[in-house]
Amino acid sequence: MVQDLLRGFAARDWSSDLDLASLTPLPASFVSHDLRQRHGDLVWRVRFKDDRWLYVVLLLEFQSAVDRSMAVRMLTYTGLLYQKLIADGVLREHGGLPPVLPVVIYNGRRPWTAPADVSALIASGGGAALARYQPSQRYFLLDEGRVGGADLPSGNLVSALIALETNPDRVRAAALLEPLIELLQKQDDAELTAAFTEWVTQVLLPRRFRGSVSGPLLRLEEVRAMLAETVQEWTAEWVEQGREEGREQGQRALLCRLTARKFDEAAAQRLAAALEHVADPDRLEQVGDWIIECDMAADLFRRLSAWSE
Repeated sequence: MVQDLLRGFAARDWSSDLDLASLTPLPASFVSHDLRQRHGDLVWRVRFKDDRWLYVVLLLEFQSAVDRSMAVRMLTYTGLLYQKLIADGVLREHGGLPPVLPVVIYNGRRPWTAPADVSALIASGGGAALARYQPSQRYFLLDEGRVGGADLPSGNLVSALIALETNPDRVRAAALLEPLIELLQKQDDAELTAAFTEWVTQVLLPRRFRGSVSGPLLRLEEVRAMLAETVQEWTAEWVEQGREEGREQGQRALLCRLTARKFDEAAAQRLAAALEHVADPDRLEQVGDWIIECDMAADLFRRLSAWSE
């Protein structure tokens, strides 16, 4: 997942410079106590392909709400990490500290509006004389809800996750599972497959298809088959519903035409408004009888008024 995050998003233009096979999560002992409390195991390192001992550390922060101070938090995480590296002799041994790539993954509904650079949070004053002393660090933002389909690279696990999580159309859910299943089969990673399976069955489906999954976890192939069957049932229901609505619309249109012929167009328009939400065929048939029986439009609408009461 982190490889695909780099390849397809955070390091899309320069991921070819990285030796992604060297990508590993930093052990807890490698991270300072304060940083460990904030991040768990979401700190990674990777080597570049050249001979330099240089690695990139990813600081991942998953957010569902906009945090205006996120740039400061990322700067704090970076400082804590550098303190630990200095204590471990990295600066002394290599003559420099590794670059850091902070990444924020956001899946909230509202667009992310917080500044991406910490310098934007610092009040101006003192001009250039003070500006040179102020910290500056940006983070890479992956705002899932604002990533267009064209920006989702194919064959990418992060793309498959975003497509499923942001998809508003329940009918497409089964189709969107297809590339995810194919990718997981290629990876042949039991732990990763189990994580996706748990997310789909315990988070995604209950949120989009309430009551659809209960009991033991289903395999993703079983989920796909279940969703495909559900869509077929929906389609049959929609077709029948459309037929019923078509019959009702036809009845209402016929009654309005009869009213216009017997009375006038204004009466027909008034009747159309009165019957807009009437779906009972027996009631519509009753209105037809009244049109025939009434000599004046006022009589027809008096009966309709009494009927609604």
